[in-house]
Amino acid sequence: MISDLKKIAHPRFKRTNFKAFSFFLGFSLLIWILVQFSKTYQEAVRIPVEYSQIPKDKIIDDKPVFLDIRLEESGFRIAWFSLFKNDLKIDLTKLDSNGEELVYNVENHSQEIRQQLDLNPEEVVFMEETLKIPYQQKTVKTVPVLSQIQVDFQPGYASNDSLRISPDSITISGAKNKVDSIKSLKTIYLELKKVNGPVSGSIAIDTSGIGEITFYENKVNYSLQVEKFTEGKIQVPINVTNAPEGMEITIFPKTLTVIFKVSLENYKDISKSDFRVVCDYRELEEGQSFFIPKVLKKPEKITQLRLNVNKVQFVVQK
Repeated sequence: MISDLKKIAHPRFKRTNFKAFSFFLGFSLLIWILVQFSKTYQEAVRIPVEYSQIPKDKIIDDKPVFLDIRLEESGFRIAWFSLFKNDLKIDLTKLDSNGEELVYNVENHSQEIRQQLDLNPEEVVFMEETLKIPYQQKTVKTVPVLSQIQVDFQPGYASNDSLRISPDSITISGAKNKVDSIKSLKTIYLELKKVNGPVSGSIAIDTSGIGEITFYENKVNYSLQVEKFTEGKIQVPINVTNAPEGMEITIFPKTLTVIFKVSLENYKDISKSDFRVVCDYRELEEGQSFFIPKVLKKPEKITQLRLNVNKVQFVVQK
């Protein structure tokens, strides 16, 4: 029986000793790590550089850039920098250029660097005087913007003006061969239905399929004046022009009706003296017995002009 008890107690004793040993070993290792990391070290650390406010007229080389610094800090602090590095953000619009590179003077920006990285002056030594950021100068060009806005008026409404785009051109930049291939830009497609009053808004530039081009503006404004319109009719005399000297020509009819659309506001200002309708003798073809009347003068305020007749008979008096 005693031997049986020894057999039971022996493995339990071994397991207990192993657990205790593991605990004290782990605890000792933890204490050692804490002591070592509490000491002050000098260590070189590389800080990745991140760009902000990239100039629109430059193509920045995508090769990574680093700021090398030497820290005199505790092991904890150095480990934090090594494992969880903060990027140094540089505003490229504030840098000078030597023609091929943007130059970041480390000493001139030392206070800004320390603030970003939360460093004390006595803890850090900058290992380089400047950072040089390669770039290519973009070609800059201004191109017109063409509207793809379709306007469908409600019956009785129209406009004397064309739809206006502002600005009517925008500046782009990029690689020279790409920029040179772009002659104009278009807005995205927009359909305005049943319009019965002035319209305005903003609309995006269609940049699909264009590629690596920088747009100084990505949208434009549009506007169109719309008014209530009515149909007007005026009887206007017909004049014959360029007839041979001494030839008398009689035409039938001598007047015709001009039918047009005009805004209600401008309707009262339209008179027959605003129109001039002619039949040009020089436009007669051999054997032709009629003139085709043409409107040579009309008011700018009217739209959709038409004539009630398209042939004018004539007789030559000898």
